[in-house]
Amino acid sequence: MKIRATFKNPYGYLFRLIYLVYRFFSNILYSFLLKKYGEKSSVHPLASIRNHKNISIGDNVIINKNVIIWVESLSLGNNIQINPNTCIYGRVIIGSNVMIAPNCMIASGNHDIEINNEPMITQKCTTKGPIRIGDDVWIASNSVLLDGISVGNGAIIGAGSIVTKDVPPMAIVIGNPAKIIRYRYDEANKFNQ
Repeated sequence: MKIRATFKNPYGYLFRLIYLVYRFFSNILYSFLLKKYGEKSSVHPLASIRNHKNISIGDNVIINKNVIIWVESLSLGNNIQINPNTCIYGRVIIGSNVMIAPNCMIASGNHDIEINNEPMITQKCTTKGPIRIGDDVWIASNSVLLDGISVGNGAIIGAGSIVTKDVPPMAIVIGNPAKIIRYRYDEANKFNQ
């Protein structure tokens, strides 16, 4: 039965084979290029990564297609999924068990605008510090995390939010700028978290 299916759609099996070969060789390549590359991690061939020597990736990290990682430094914990079209810039520290949905922007740094007679593109970059994302965080699609903020453990960033200030642990934030709408616990089980 599978032989007939192969003859009906030989390209599907060919692409699957090519992808498996790529995964095998990319794991070897990334283990040499990156500062750390954990077990069972995978980087899609259409992801764009720069500055490899300053990137640490934990175990079971999935970086999907069209993810852009152009960082000064990046530290990823374990069990992280970064979905398509997400961009990560600057200095970023991400804990474990984090979900980052499609089309998110995590940008640690800004363009300087102080010199009026010089184009902004040639001016130096400024930063308030790294972006820190704790453990067990969910960043929903189309969210933007700006320079120097921290996201506490267990927090949820709602879809389309622009995070300009620190997010406390277990908080659910949404909006532009993102505001706390509630916490993931009530007063009765607050200290069981």
